[in-house]
Amino acid sequence: MGRIVGAAPAPPPGTTAILTLTNRDRPGLVLSCPATVDGDRFEAAFPVELVVSAVASRRIDGRQVWDLHLTLPGDPEPLRLGRHLDDISDKKKVMTFPAQTGEAPTGAVSVKPYYTVMQNLSLISRPVHA
Repeated sequence: MGRIVGAAPAPPPGTTAILTLTNRDRPGLVLSCPATVDGDRFEAAFPVELVVSAVASRRIDGRQVWDLHLTLPGDPEPLRLGRHLDDISDKKKVMTFPAQTGEAPTGAVSVKPYYTVMQNLSLISRPVHA
C-alpha cells in the first residue's frame, strides 16, 4: 500500500496501474503485477514466488536487486516507490523488513524488501544455502 505524491491529476477510483520489479543487473528482466489505485492511494500484492520463479527459471545465482516502480495509465513515466514524506533519515539502516522464502526446483530463494540509500524501496533476492 502506498500514497501517490506529485502525479496530477489523481486517477479515478478503481483505476488499475502496474507495479513493476526491474532487475538492476538485468534491466530487460521485468516482473509485473496489477495495482489498484483509489485517488492518491494504491495497493498491490504479489506472491514471493513471482521473484523466486524468475530467479530459478533464468538460473540466476547470487544476490539480485529489484527496483520497484508504479506505472499509472496514460503516464509514460513510472513512479519510483520510496518513502520521502517523513523525518526519518537513512532508512536503509533504520527500517528493516523480514525476508520471505520461496521454493524453486533449483533450491530456496530469499526475498527481502529494503530501503536504498536514496530512500527508495527495492527487493533483494538471494539463494538460501543450507
